[in-house]
Amino acid sequence: MQIVAVELMAKLRDAIEAIGDHLSGMDSVNLQALEKRLPRNPLPGSAEMVMLLLVSHEMDSRKR
Repeated sequence: MQIVAVELMAKLRDAIEAIGDHLSGMDSVNLQALEKRLPRNPLPGSAEMVMLLLVSHEMDSRKR
């Protein structure tokens, strides 16, 4: 069972990294449009929360 959990976590990490890579390739206009379509108060731990965090992180990194 523990091996399955480790494999699932690795796949989740890979998926989150792939989404982050995709977001970094988006132009600012599309990134802002995506941010506006995401819910303002997503449930903690939800896919929407993860996406909002990734989008916010990408937008913040572009401001620096």
